[in-house]
Amino acid sequence: MAQRIHSIDAVRAVALFGILMAHARNFFNIHQPVVPEGCLDGILGWLYVTLFVEKFFLIFSFLFGLSFFLQMDRAMAKGIDFRGRFCWRLILLAGFGLFHSYFYCGDILLIFAITGFIPVLLWRCPTRVLAVLCTICLLQPLALYHTAIGTPDAMRQWYDGIRETYQLTWAPSSQTAPFIDMGWWNITNGVWHSLLYVIYSYRIWALVGMFLLGMIAGRLRVFQGEVSYTKLMAYTAPVWVVVKVLNGCFPDVAWLRIIEPSFFVLWFVPLLAQLLSRPSAQWLSAPLGKLGRCTLTCYITQNIIMVWLICGYGGGLVGKLSLGGVMGIAFVLYLLQLTACNVWLRRFRYGPFEGVWRYLTRLGMK
Repeated sequence: MAQRIHSIDAVRAVALFGILMAHARNFFNIHQPVVPEGCLDGILGWLYVTLFVEKFFLIFSFLFGLSFFLQMDRAMAKGIDFRGRFCWRLILLAGFGLFHSYFYCGDILLIFAITGFIPVLLWRCPTRVLAVLCTICLLQPLALYHTAIGTPDAMRQWYDGIRETYQLTWAPSSQTAPFIDMGWWNITNGVWHSLLYVIYSYRIWALVGMFLLGMIAGRLRVFQGEVSYTKLMAYTAPVWVVVKVLNGCFPDVAWLRIIEPSFFVLWFVPLLAQLLSRPSAQWLSAPLGKLGRCTLTCYITQNIIMVWLICGYGGGLVGKLSLGGVMGIAFVLYLLQLTACNVWLRRFRYGPFEGVWRYLTRLGMK
């Protein structure tokens, strides 16, 4: 069995925490009345804009591309072409995404499942070609074009047109809608809203770019000791600093705001992996690594639990929680999941959903 890269498992757990906090900041896409909390709301809002929004979603995308490469590479080493099986794996992921979407409007699994076919198609491309395609995606050419011609809202207008043409409705009231009605909206209109959002927000470009970047990192054995983390950060951190400074100097240039999260990931992931791989950090990275092996289970369950607590058909906390309150509950839930994953993996090799995914993936394999 190929050896796991434990630092990557820990990074995945950190990325999951960032995604959870971003979801909490958005009240898990439940459009509820916000209970003001003064200064704390301002601090949490600043953290959201500075750290959580977009960035951890992109880290997750990068790790998806890296995991794809590792699975394919290990299969190829055994003389197995895993591409067909990986496509089946993506179809299963779409199934998990639809299940998850019934409870939570904001699922990323279905989006990953759809766009995940792109790395499969590009598997045999030379690394230089992947690097060029990755660079193009991360530089957001469509956003640059719209910024250059003075139409930064062009994609939003496109989205509004699609929504009106196909009569996509907004979500029912989270205070009064029954569970069945809310779930049905989530997997019909809600899924389309989510897919269209990924396109009109230009996130699709960054997502694909991160998939390819993960593949490139796998080919270069970045997380297996063949590339210096320090050297990698020495090249990438200054690029992010320049983009960040320009974004601060020219806040009206939408293109700079759109590309900044991608360049943050370029230096932050190597830094985080380096810190978590140190022997002195094992007290933290070891338990995080266990959660990182159960991210599918934790991602789905954390959103189901939080939405149930908030919505009227469940805990009924809609309209009663402040921003600090919902983020505090989400943080406690993360700690509970961290504990549960470490206990679970003492007896089992995989998380519950991970085990089902693996079992269904291997059906029919000799």
